[in-house]
Amino acid sequence: MQGWRKRMEDAHITDISKGSSHKLDIFGVFDGHGGKEISQFVTHHFTDELIINKNYLNGDLQTAIKETFIKMDEIMQTSEGKEEIKKYARKSKEEDDIQNKNEPPNSQMAMLAQLVGQKDPESDEIAMRTGCTGCVCVIDENTKKLYFANAGDSRVVLCKGGKAFPKSTDHKPELDTEKDRIYKADGWITDGRVKGNLNLTRGLGDLEYKQNKNLKPEEQMITANPDIIVEDCGSDVDFIIIGCDGIWDCLNNQQACDFVLNRIKDKNVKLSKIVEDMMDTICAKDLYNETGVGCDNMTCMIIIPKK
Repeated sequence: MQGWRKRMEDAHITDISKGSSHKLDIFGVFDGHGGKEISQFVTHHFTDELIINKNYLNGDLQTAIKETFIKMDEIMQTSEGKEEIKKYARKSKEEDDIQNKNEPPNSQMAMLAQLVGQKDPESDEIAMRTGCTGCVCVIDENTKKLYFANAGDSRVVLCKGGKAFPKSTDHKPELDTEKDRIYKADGWITDGRVKGNLNLTRGLGDLEYKQNKNLKPEEQMITANPDIIVEDCGSDVDFIIIGCDGIWDCLNNQQACDFVLNRIKDKNVKLSKIVEDMMDTICAKDLYNETGVGCDNMTCMIIIPKK
């Protein structure tokens, strides 16, 4: 759901039975900021890079997932990657031009558009100041294991026996582990934002924060390095929810699980309808509500693993 934002900057993947050795079901939410170019780029490359990763082929899926997150930053800096990102930026500009032309001058969206600048679609530097979160669930069909990987402030929650269990950490500047890395990388935090700008501390893209040649990718001020949790997919797993921060600004983990649980009992209701109803419920009625919540792009998926 685009919500009250000028652009829809989120993207997602739902890739089933991928790979040549252990078959993988791959689900991911990528919440873009500064534009949608990087979130789109990542959706086009993540699965393909994961299933050719040497560690995946050798049976080490956890390492393969970590390396795939970091690989996204690497390939977007190649000449081919830069050209692909430009293609997405050109399309974004075309969409913006059409929207601006058709928008009534005094509408809320028109006034919002005046506050949102437009990047040069021919620049090689788009990935320097544009990025996205990465929150991924990979299900190994052979071993029946769940791999939860997160970089950023999107979130994955496992519902088991009706109870919500978070399987990711929101990577925010106030976390001590994140502060330590940022300061060691010669960064700083102002008003709860890294260098006064980003209010998350891990993600894909945002390459201007990853330019310290003396540091590994995991040590950069903003890092694509994900936290990864692995556990068995037991018969007591009800479902998995992956959502961008726009969802979790409005619902806590248990509230989101309860919303799904109350509706999933009806076998005639599609999961897509449950997601739609959730976002309709929490979306702000207008752009100028007092709290500011419910105005963001919102992406959410519900996953029911095979038993």
